Amino acid sequence: MIKKGVIGLVIVAFGFFTLSVLILPISKQVNSLRTDTQTDVGLGCTTGAAATSCVVTLSNKSAYQPSAPNWEINETSPSSVNRTSTSSLGTNLLDVTISSLSPSTTYAFTIEYYKVDSAVQSATNLDSVLKRFNFLVVIGALIVLVVGVGLSFNMGNSFS
Repeated sequence: MIKKGVIGLVIVAFGFFTLSVLILPISKQVNSLRTDTQTDVGLGCTTGAAATSCVVTLSNKSAYQPSAPNWEINETSPSSVNRTSTSSLGTNLLDVTISSLSPSTTYAFTIEYYKVDSAVQSATNLDSVLKRFNFLVVIGALIVLVVGVGLSFNMGNSFS
């Protein structure tokens, strides 16, 4: 019985090792399949007399959620400043609020971000599946390992 337990533990450990080695390359491939880079040039806004922020609208929805937008925002006019850290993405994935600006000033921005690939966007629910692909792979591997080890114990017991 101890021998079977050790063999089961080795199988599970090998499965976790394989999963941990393969998850990063798989994740990168899924991300490149799911997204395309987009650069919006010349997005402009003007701050009010007492305002220190303004809102610009992206030409396409961001592929990433507001908590981790994966983008770069550069002010191109009136100066050249990276505004990524002082910007936030709206829940509609289109509106970008840029803060720490000067009042009564007209600004222009270049925003580099990721949009959902048009082929993925047009396929029903494919974007939802690809967003959660890493989670699905981990859960699937766990199920295969647990069921596989469990069945091997049952088959081993039936031959004893």
